[in-house]
Amino acid sequence: MEDVSTYGHVAMRPSVRLATTQQLVTITVVVSRAWVSAVHMDIKARGAEVGVARRGGLALAVCAAALLLTGPAVQAAPRAQAGLPGPRPGCPPQQGVVAPAAAPWAQQELGFASVWKRTRGGGVTVAVVDSGVDANPQFGDRVIPGPDLVAGTKPGIPPGADCVGHGTAVASIIAAAPVPGVSFMGVAPAARILSVKISGTDTFPTSVTPQGIMDAVQFGADVINLSLATPDDVQGLRNAVEYALRHNVVVVAAAGNDIEQGSADGNEGTGPFYPAAYPGVLAVGAIGPGGVLAGFSDRYTPVGVTAPGVNVTSAYPGTFPAAYDAVQNGTSFAAAFVSGVVALVRSAHPGLNAAQVVARIEATAHGGTSPGTGHGMVDPVRAVTAVLPAEQASAAGRQAGAAPSGLSTRTVALAAIAGAFGLVVVVLAAVLVIRRRQGTGPSGRHAG
Repeated sequence: MEDVSTYGHVAMRPSVRLATTQQLVTITVVVSRAWVSAVHMDIKARGAEVGVARRGGLALAVCAAALLLTGPAVQAAPRAQAGLPGPRPGCPPQQGVVAPAAAPWAQQELGFASVWKRTRGGGVTVAVVDSGVDANPQFGDRVIPGPDLVAGTKPGIPPGADCVGHGTAVASIIAAAPVPGVSFMGVAPAARILSVKISGTDTFPTSVTPQGIMDAVQFGADVINLSLATPDDVQGLRNAVEYALRHNVVVVAAAGNDIEQGSADGNEGTGPFYPAAYPGVLAVGAIGPGGVLAGFSDRYTPVGVTAPGVNVTSAYPGTFPAAYDAVQNGTSFAAAFVSGVVALVRSAHPGLNAAQVVARIEATAHGGTSPGTGHGMVDPVRAVTAVLPAEQASAAGRQAGAAPSGLSTRTVALAAIAGAFGLVVVVLAAVLVIRRRQGTGPSGRHAG
């Protein structure tokens, strides 16, 4: 085993060849220029490269395939996504239980459902660089199986399978949609999850993690959740985080858990922990009921905000409805709540860049008073709805310096007005070549 770090819960050598698939699609669509732009960005967020055949005039990046890729806002009936792995004997060693009947305290404390009329995180892809993601009806069809950088290390385990339960738990806190009879739900139920598997154990190799981060960027992630921590400042890990930030990706990381002396993996004492301590990363500490900082949440990592991380409920590998865990503890799960809030903000405020999203979330948090608490507990409602003077001034400056452009306001008109609604009808034969890339990556700990 290489130098080992851990996931952020209180708790390998990949060799993957690139593979591509191609599919030819002919489509007829009704579009405007704004719709074209939105759908193009949607496909880009899925990690696809889109080539559109041209036949004179304006070249259109029209992708009706996005209509198939966008999952429904609410699942009509509990049904797991076809193709996602499920639990296997010993993978994980223990399976989930039925969710508690009452709404979990964390969901009540954050109150994020009150902003769902404005945004549910639609159009945003959150990469979970973790232990894989197993099927659960609350994911609907919104999980993208990304690279498995440790595939084949355990015989009989399908690619992407979560033999730890950590990745599934994190993903569910971020994006589990409401389903009848289940009290648990995630923060951004219309966001997509990109699963990038970097480990099949409670630890993660820091040699693989940088590749997982870069793969997440290349697959079109808008947010990368890193619920893992190492006390070592690994150059490759630093470089990968900087790469993501340069590509306008919000990187959210667990602040790390202070562990007892003499731990099996050799990571003793306190932080700072990485990647949370890198500049530009939104580091997240854990609180319990009442907003008190958890005893295990590290005080030396430069925390941006805090979120629930004590006795929180999450999905967990198992046979639905016995597919939950109600006693999760760790900064891993606090980071997941914040990644969900980032998805809501990026969906509601698409004009903000990654640094502005982080600034908005920190500016709207409340209650930070001591080391390890940063700006305080994340506030999903204020993060989405607050009017911030700094953003208004920035927007006014951009408008003053922007040159007028008639082309940007034109409607793509290649046919006729349809009916009394005045819709522009465009009949377009587009050839879409969608190529999906799959890729690979020294070692760390889950921060759960």
